[in-house]
Formats: sequence, structure tokens, C-alpha cells
Amino acid sequence: MEGINQKYNLEIEVLTPLSIGAGSEKDWVRGVDFVVDKGQLYKLNLKKMIANGFKVEELTSYYASKDEVGLKSKLARMLDVCSDFSIPFPAECDNDVKTFVKNQLTGNPVLPGSSLKGSIRSVLFHRLGGKTKDGKEVFGSSTEGDEYMRFIKISDAEFDKTELVNTKIFNLRGRGNNWQGGWKFSGDRTDSRYQSTGFNTLYESLMPEEKGFASLMMSDKTFHNFGIESFYNKKKGDLQQLKRERNPQKQEKIQKSIKDIERLLETVELKENAIKIENLFAIINQHTKDYLEKERGFFEKYATDRTVEIINSIDSLLGLIPSDNSYCILKMSAGSGFHSITGDWQFDDFTKAPLDRKRNKEGKVNPKSRKIVEWNGNLSLMGFVKLRNLCDEELHAAKTKLLSEKKRKEEELKAKQEAEEKLRKENEERKVQFDNAISEIECLMSNEKYEEAYAKYNFVIGNYPEFNQHKIDANYLKSCVDYILSEQEREKEAARQEQERLQSQKEKAEGGLAKLLNEKYEFGPNEGKYKIGAFKICAQKVTSWMKAANVDTLPEVQHQALHETVLRLAMNHDKKELKSWNDFNSSIWTQLSTFVGHDTASAWFHEITGNSAPEN
Repeated sequence: MEGINQKYNLEIEVLTPLSIGAGSEKDWVRGVDFVVDKGQLYKLNLKKMIANGFKVEELTSYYASKDEVGLKSKLARMLDVCSDFSIPFPAECDNDVKTFVKNQLTGNPVLPGSSLKGSIRSVLFHRLGGKTKDGKEVFGSSTEGDEYMRFIKISDAEFDKTELVNTKIFNLRGRGNNWQGGWKFSGDRTDSRYQSTGFNTLYESLMPEEKGFASLMMSDKTFHNFGIESFYNKKKGDLQQLKRERNPQKQEKIQKSIKDIERLLETVELKENAIKIENLFAIINQHTKDYLEKERGFFEKYATDRTVEIINSIDSLLGLIPSDNSYCILKMSAGSGFHSITGDWQFDDFTKAPLDRKRNKEGKVNPKSRKIVEWNGNLSLMGFVKLRNLCDEELHAAKTKLLSEKKRKEEELKAKQEAEEKLRKENEERKVQFDNAISEIECLMSNEKYEEAYAKYNFVIGNYPEFNQHKIDANYLKSCVDYILSEQEREKEAARQEQERLQSQKEKAEGGLAKLLNEKYEFGPNEGKYKIGAFKICAQKVTSWMKAANVDTLPEVQHQALHETVLRLAMNHDKKELKSWNDFNSSIWTQLSTFVGHDTASAWFHEITGNSAPEN
């Protein structure tokens, strides 16, 4: 059988989010298979939980009641290590997450060859003029041994990763000839305004630019070996014979037979051409172009909130269809919709097909809904891929480039994760510092150290802006500080006023000593002589002045006034005071020494008596 199959290398590039369901039994259930924390879905792993010390009996009740909150609380900071992975959770959703089919050995997402082949079969069904549900009239059947699709075989294609996307249902509402576009929000509610949540479904999907590789084998030789050539020639002979028949009574039956054979011959030719990759690509591209243009007309007619984004995505896809059919654009899998799945043969215009099942006697009803995916901030149709045929050298180069790009992305992801982990640890440390600082502030407040507490509070709030959860009543703290500051200002003002009063008193006292000592009432001549004990009065005046001036020693600026007074008193002393003036140890000079100091008093003593004062 060497050379029977023509093998082609297919590069499969995802154009819009593509999801191939692994089956409802493998869908992820919230609170059982995963939990959501801070916008991330964590895919839980029971084995890892047990390995990290959690007991099955401790977790059973959480799983039984799908207690997501309890599970997160139980796992706490072990959530990362108890999960297989975490991915962004795009939108809140009440439904289970629809999972992607995986390679059981590697765990990588797989696009099954059967899914790709099924999508191609739907295209060929339309192209070959299929009308029945099973398509036997164009594909034959395995039981009859003439099944056409066995001449096309496609291997599985493995990809690297998936992400979660949010999908909404675009739906028509109305009756009769009055229908409007909207967005499904609940079982019986369709709104004109788009909302990400409410009757939405999350799909694990391959994302645009992801690439995989598969083998396509097409057996055109086997098709011919199947006896198709002899069958074809026989039917052509039958056709020629029927056209030569001139019996008018048989013409109606003959014409019907001619049409049946012509259609059959056309189908055989189409089948033969379709088992060539360039022709297959051309058929797929034309089918996709027709389908997209009809969908564009549908969304234009039933335009509503954000449908312009869907139309833009359709235009982008139309722009990708090549004129030379060097590659093809194919729609497949989740979100394909009724028209695509059934081969899109029922209606030439989606906007003119009947919507009301009760009013359509033929039973052909245009579906009123479409599944729309939200990704990269925009809305679009799901499940479009680009198929490209590569020679062996191109395949090797493409795989090498893909591996290099994968390695680069892995390194970038690793660096990003390391940076995020570093940031996470730094944030944890900062949170500990923040909590400790808040505790210190609370302690300071409890000890009524409000100023210190308020200064620390402002420092903490300024240096840890990412944290705002604490029990400090900032308004109360500020009011306490404001009261303390006002009291301090009041005390400062009182102290300032007291200082001014004392200074004024001192200045007044300092300025008045000479006048005080020269008052005639105390020191003026009494018949040319001072009264006995005049110096005592002088000393009392000086003492009173010093007390008023709040000084312990007479300032030098006042020495002159006292010096002049002492000279006058000494020169006008009576006989009884002579002994005291001449004795440096007397009360006069002892008092003077306390006023002006020993040295100055000694100098004055020598000036008055001519004698030297004894050393101190």
C-alpha cells in the first residue's frame, strides 16, 4: 500500500478562542475542583493537600457542601502549593467551567483529529449538497462500505496551554416579524445592554496565536481504486443513453433520472477534487466566506449594544481569507452554532429565514442565539483556526521557532513569577511592618502619648499606602493632638507674658537704683551730716532692689551708683561709724562684699581708708 496516502503537514493557528470540550463529567466545579481567590482560579489537587498535612476527613465536609470559603480558609497560605496551577478568572459565573480535552500522559491540551475532521465534514456536507441528518446521500456509510470520509484522516494536534474566557449568549427576542437583538441574562430575560455576568459560561480555551501541528492524509488513489472510475463511466453512459431516448411518454421520468445522474456525477467530481489539499482549502475558504458574510448581515440587522465589535471581528476574519487559497480559515468546536454544525445548507440569508417555529410549516427555523466570546477587551465569534500546509523543511523551521518562542515565554513567565513572588514576599513583610506599627500606635494612644502616636500614624499611612485596614480612629487621634498643641500654645503664651512681666520689672528695677540710693529722704544731709545707721538703710534698699530685679549679685552697671553713695556716706560719717568704715571685717564691708564681690569691695576700702583689705 506504499504511496496510497498523500501526507500533508498541517500547521494549526488559533485565530479566535477555541474550546473543545472534555465532557461534562470533567467540567470543573467551584468549591470542589477549584476556588477563586483575588481574581485567580486555583485548580485544587487533593493529593497535594494530603501531602502537605491536611487530612481527608477534615476536607470532606467542605467538598460535600461545595464550601469554597471554608476551603480557602482551611488552606490559607498553602493554597499555592495545594493547587496544580492558577490562571486568571475572567468573570463571576454560576456555571461549571467547561474544560478542554487533554492528553492523559502530558496533561497538555489536545485538538483531536476527529474534531478537525468533523468540522471539515460539515463543510463538505454543504458543498456536496447534503440534505439528510446522517448525510448518507453524499458520504455513503460504513455499513455499505462506501463511506467517503475514510479517505481523509487527521492526527491529533497538541498545544502548550489554555486560558479561561467568558462567553455570553446573543439572543433574539420578539415574535412574528418583530424581533430585536439582545443579550441573555437569565432563562427568560434578554436585555439590550451587555453585561459580562448573568447567564454566562466560562470555557477553557486555546487562545489566538497558539499553534499546533497535525498530519493530514488524503487517499485520492484509494478513492479511484474504490471503483469510482468504472462507476463514473457507467453513469456517464447511462446519462448519454437517457438523453438519446425520444419516447414522449417516458420524458418526465427520463428528465428526473437525468437530473439525478447529473447531480450524482457532479458529486463524484466534487468528491474527487476535494481529496486534494489545494481544492479542499478552496472549498473551506469559500464556505467560511459565505458563512461570515451571512453572520455579518445577521448582526447588522439585529444590532444592539457591542454588536459592532462582533462585526469588526467578522471583518477581520474575512480579511484573513487568502485569494490564492494558500491556507484556509475554518470554524469549529464550541460556539460553532447551529448553522456551522449542520453544514450551513438550510438558509442563504440568515436574516430572511423564519424565526417563529409555529409559523414555519417546513420546520426549518433560523436559530435565534449565538455564543459570543469576550477576550482582549472585545467580543467576537468563537472557534476560528487557520490551517496551513507545510513542507518538511517548513515544518521543522516552524516547530523550531515555536519551541524557541515557547522557551522564551517560559523564561519570561518564570521571571515574571519570580518577580511576583518577590513582590508578594515584600508585601507580606510590609504588611507585618504595617501591623506592628499600628499596634505601636495603639499602645502609644493607650498611654496618652498622642503626639508621638499621631506622628507615627502619619508616617505609617504615608509609607504604606497599599494598606488601609486598621482600627485607628484618625479623627479622634488628631483631635487629641490638636488639644495638646492648643494647651502647649496657651502655656507658651502665659510663659511669654510672665517673662515680659519679669523683664519689665527687672528693667524697671535696674533703671531705678541710682535714684533710689540718692533719695534725700533717706540720704540727704541733715545739718551737713547723715543720720547714724544710714548705710543700713542703703543696704536695705540695695537688697530690696536686687530682690525686685531677681538677681543674687548686683550687676556691674549698677556698681557706679552704689560706689557714689558709699563714697558720700563714708565722707559724711559721724564718729560712731568711723571704726566700722576703717575695719574691713565690719558689717558694712561684709555687706558690700556680698553686693559687689570681695575684689571690688577691697578696692573701694583702699580708696576710702588708704589701707589694704585683708585677703579673702
